[in-house]
Amino acid sequence: MQTRQFYLLRSKQYFVLAIILMFSSSLSAQLPKVLKDANDVLRTGTETMRSIGGFIDATKRTTEQFNKNVKVVKSNTPQPSVPADQTTKPKFKKGDFTNIRWEPIAYFDGQIFPSMVISMADYKGNIDNAFMNSVKSSALGFRFISNNSYIPLKWEIECTDKTYFDKVSGDFMFQQAGQEVYFMPNVPWNMSTLAKQVSSSPINIIFRIYDEDGNKAEKSVSYFMRSVNDCIYRYHEQKFDFLFTAFIQEQHPEIDKILKDALKSKLINAISGYQGDDVNTILQVAAIWKVLHDRGFQYSSITTTSTNSTSNLVSQAVRTFDNSMKTNQANCVDGTVVFASLLRAINISTVMVLTHNHCFLGFYTSRKRDKILYLETTMLSNSDIIDKATPAKKNQAYVDQFMQAVKYASNKEYPEYKAANDLVEIDVDYYRSFVRPLPFQ
Repeated sequence: MQTRQFYLLRSKQYFVLAIILMFSSSLSAQLPKVLKDANDVLRTGTETMRSIGGFIDATKRTTEQFNKNVKVVKSNTPQPSVPADQTTKPKFKKGDFTNIRWEPIAYFDGQIFPSMVISMADYKGNIDNAFMNSVKSSALGFRFISNNSYIPLKWEIECTDKTYFDKVSGDFMFQQAGQEVYFMPNVPWNMSTLAKQVSSSPINIIFRIYDEDGNKAEKSVSYFMRSVNDCIYRYHEQKFDFLFTAFIQEQHPEIDKILKDALKSKLINAISGYQGDDVNTILQVAAIWKVLHDRGFQYSSITTTSTNSTSNLVSQAVRTFDNSMKTNQANCVDGTVVFASLLRAINISTVMVLTHNHCFLGFYTSRKRDKILYLETTMLSNSDIIDKATPAKKNQAYVDQFMQAVKYASNKEYPEYKAANDLVEIDVDYYRSFVRPLPFQ
């Protein structure tokens, strides 16, 4: 009996061995791929777990890396309808959720720029990357990642200073396992309060997420609210130089007074925009130049970037047209803003020419936009030609001084910066279609 069992056992072993030998060549061929696939799965899982265990520092990631790795979800992004048996219930333990990693988000590096929030509140320009999409949506939001899919959450953002905004809340469904998501809801900022933010100050904001059982995790974060006069124009390699156009205020009531004084200058007979020839356009700008000069406009050489600029973030303190009118001071950016405001008010098209360390104005001399002149606005306070002129030739002296600033910018500055590949021209008419002007008091 034992001998029979022994032979039966050996027969089974030989049968199994035969099967293995039969498919050995096929297994040998497939084995490298099987091992590679297993290794890829293991590595992907390890990277995902590492991501969930601790987020990569968002401030050290380039815009290209952001666009490659991050999915941006906004308040108006349709949320999927998922049956309850297919969702993953958030797991709550010791004051936080354990199966989804999250943290508060605030652009930029914990600094909030009122000028950007206001001017991009209803931005309608073309946005071709995830980073810009998240900036447009809001300055505040949540960062999520999880190994699970379809996790339903409730969220809330509250500002401790209710003058900025009170509270905003809603529902959010984390959808895809392993996908890093930025959820950027629309925050009901008090635009009037932001417009009056003339100094930089700390601000405390509380972020909360809930599950359907009422379990709550919250994080209170202190951010830095910048002055409304601070214009961010670069973050990593992403440029925001078009935001300078937000400081142009072509509907300011002081403009009517300046244009009225321009008519009194006797350099022009009417404020007509492009209704005359090129010379008429140039004389209108010259008349405005004369009015501002006689008002005592002074060049202010404050051109350094404002506080808290870093290697990742660069901003510039800019006076709006309103600010410049109140102080009669302007640096190169401010002066360009002043003239762009006035010329837009009379339908003369302008550009802001930006270099790595300077800014000056360009204006088209006709509606066809086939000829453009450039103007060095910092020369506005020069008086050498005017002071030497006799009363009978005073008006001609203003024109000569103005043309001196035009020739310097058009014949020297612009060609030199262009040759050095060191300029960007911001078409004010184009960006006004997208960027709203900052309100004035």
